[in-house]
Amino acid sequence: MKIIKIAFLLLILPLACSAQFVGAGIQYADAKGKGNDFQFAANASFPVWHKRNPLNSFVSSGIDYTGGSSPVAGLNIKPIQLTSFLSESLFNNNKCTFLVGCDAGYLFNFRHGEDGVVISPNVYFDYKFFFVKAGYDFNVTAGKEQFFIRTGVSIGMGTLKGFVKTRIW
Repeated sequence: MKIIKIAFLLLILPLACSAQFVGAGIQYADAKGKGNDFQFAANASFPVWHKRNPLNSFVSSGIDYTGGSSPVAGLNIKPIQLTSFLSESLFNNNKCTFLVGCDAGYLFNFRHGEDGVVISPNVYFDYKFFFVKAGYDFNVTAGKEQFFIRTGVSIGMGTLKGFVKTRIW
């Protein structure tokens, strides 16, 4: 089983290297008495479907890594990230970005929990290079859950909007 996990990680490495949105920072999540509540967090994602639609939504794929001892920490492969920017005027007329989304993926929990399917409803805010993301992770396979809040630096929509006039058409 360990060889399968290592092979899978090597297969997703090119995916991470072609990411269009990359972030790193810290995450707060209750470790339930098993260690540190603050942990390192990194993420990478790239859009896979973005067409004009009435829900102002797009679909991305990506990976998250949180190192630490919270119940839902580890490497989370997220093939489906459904996100909405709510309205074109809100997106086009503000220098900051506000997104509402729900991610679904598979978690490889290397330390203090179980592997499993994770669903994460969340809200995201960024301005230039800085971001804040808050949400709730549900590991539906293992029956674990946690509230999280992440903050850090990123290269993504906020960065693009800070340097060029970015509009959704």
